[in-house]
Amino acid sequence: MKTIKNFIILIISVLSIQFASAQSTSMQDPVSFKLKNGLTIIVAENQDSKKIYAGFTADEESAESSKAGVQDVFNAMMNFSDKGGNIAANTSDFAATLMTFSKSIQEPVLNQASFETALAKVITSVNARDRYYPETITETSVKTITLNDIKAFYSKNIIPSNTYLTIAGNISASDAKALAKKFFGEWNTRSASELLVSK
Repeated sequence: MKTIKNFIILIISVLSIQFASAQSTSMQDPVSFKLKNGLTIIVAENQDSKKIYAGFTADEESAESSKAGVQDVFNAMMNFSDKGGNIAANTSDFAATLMTFSKSIQEPVLNQASFETALAKVITSVNARDRYYPETITETSVKTITLNDIKAFYSKNIIPSNTYLTIAGNISASDAKALAKKFFGEWNTRSASELLVSK
């Protein structure tokens, strides 16, 4: 995930769609800030939007040290695309949707059942070549991945100081900041050993 580039693309895409449909004059320049735990928040307000969108992604600087395909299996377990996780909700439902989204990130269901389902999904996709995969990602390489590899990947990469939350749509920067603090402000790094014990 090429973080900054993807965020700019996400924000521009969301706001461009809203602009094209409503010819909005209420779009604000994106603003960014960091929570105390290091999570970066980027907010783009558009008062004419009927929905609020949020995207979550990470700079996976440690990804190269993982087995080939680990990120793909992790993304499948989290229902993420290769650009991260995304949600959309009406203004009145956004807080509850963001709370659920936040919990899924901070307390992911990394168990054997979800791992096996995700692994089978990725193997099918790799064999079908229905999207781009590097040459190192094959059915054979994916089958060497274990649940512990996924947990190690999560503990190294999905940490507040390495992640970004974008919020775009009909929400003010101050309201977005308040919600981000409420649902992500207490998020702390969990080690792989803690994940191994907790799941």
